[in-house]
Amino acid sequence: MVKLLRIEKRSDQLHIDGYPDAVALKQIGGQVVSELKMVTLHHSDLSFCQEALAEISRLDSEKQRLLTDALWIASIARYFKCFGKSKSRTHLSSKEVLKGHVGAEDVFSYFKALRDKHIIHDENPYSQAFVGVALNRRETRFKIADIISVAINAFTVDDDHFVQFSKLVGVTLAWVKDKRDELHNRLGKMYEQWNYEDLLGLPDIKYTAPTSKEVRIKR
Repeated sequence: MVKLLRIEKRSDQLHIDGYPDAVALKQIGGQVVSELKMVTLHHSDLSFCQEALAEISRLDSEKQRLLTDALWIASIARYFKCFGKSKSRTHLSSKEVLKGHVGAEDVFSYFKALRDKHIIHDENPYSQAFVGVALNRRETRFKIADIISVAINAFTVDDDHFVQFSKLVGVTLAWVKDKRDELHNRLGKMYEQWNYEDLLGLPDIKYTAPTSKEVRIKR
């Protein structure tokens, strides 16, 4: 079972609380490690989605419409980040993740279209703009009161959308958690067979915070 960890940076090294007998945090590599890194990133994104949805459920969507919409858009964007092509992360397969869940592929397809055609790109009727002319009464000096331009965006955080997307996130997160546990167990068994001195000889895990110059650099 994956544990929730408290991590802090000390100098350029990472320190993780919750392991009173641990004396070192070592870096490991290999194919299974690479796979676990990708799954861990997916877990992080999906956990964000779940937390954002939980926050939406606590909001008054009428009074706090902006916050509701912002959290909704962020959660959908982060969810489909896990399924999109990336040069630095392997993506999840909806057919694999949603296998055995009747109707889930249709729900996935709908929200992907919502993300692609409305939230990220503006292609469908969920966003519309209207331009018109406001006419004064015939006897007034000016015939035109004003030119009116209005943008109308569909508010999709209704009960049905919310329930369906929440279920989709829950199913996907459960699959990722199970996969992460499986990889954790495989690595634990593998490295438990190593000689202790060889384990101590592994490099320490170090972290360097990214700078603004790295925003265009592939990880």
